[in-house]
Amino acid sequence: MPTELDTLTNWVAVLAVAGAVQTLLLLGGVAAGFIAWRRAMASIDAIEQRHIAPISARVSAVVDDIQDVTQRIRHADDAMKHKLEEVGGAARVARDVLADRVWPAVGVVRAVSAGLKALSRPSPTASRAERPLNT
Repeated sequence: MPTELDTLTNWVAVLAVAGAVQTLLLLGGVAAGFIAWRRAMASIDAIEQRHIAPISARVSAVVDDIQDVTQRIRHADDAMKHKLEEVGGAARVARDVLADRVWPAVGVVRAVSAGLKALSRPSPTASRAERPLNT
């Protein structure tokens, strides 16, 4: 029976050693993974500081400039619309004042023109000899 116990003891020892080796390999894999993760994060931080941060700052500056220009254009557009409304209103007022002042003269000119046309036409009772040839 002692040989059977020796064999069993040997197999238990082999299993214990295999479990210990597996545990050590697992801990080594976790440590290697953690080290690789820290290096990757350090590399990502370095790339971000060297490349992404300056680009981000430039893009922010450009966006701010675009917003400033857009705001200026909107302000200029609003001012232009306001001035056009003022000019349009002034033009309407000037037209109305001019029409009020000139309309009587226009009426007189039209009346005189109509009177001259009426006088220059031959009367319907005039003889054919008195009528002009062109009409």
